[in-house]
Amino acid sequence: MNVLFNNPLLYVIDYPGHDALEILDKRNGRVGLLRGATAERMRGEFGEFLAHDHDQEEFEAFIDSYDAILDYPVSRH
Repeated sequence: MNVLFNNPLLYVIDYPGHDALEILDKRNGRVGLLRGATAERMRGEFGEFLAHDHDQEEFEAFIDSYDAILDYPVSRH
């Protein structure tokens, strides 16, 4: 497990041995797990996005573009 990104809005975890990427939107407490080619595409898009400076509005718009996959509420165990 590798934490790729963590800020007050977003938490991104890479599971390289499982070819999976977990994205947690801290704003609304939703999480999604991507696998295979979809996870690989997100790694590339996220890396490209972070290569440049963005204001909070642009960052939130980027997160919102993945809203359809953030389909599970976060729960505590």
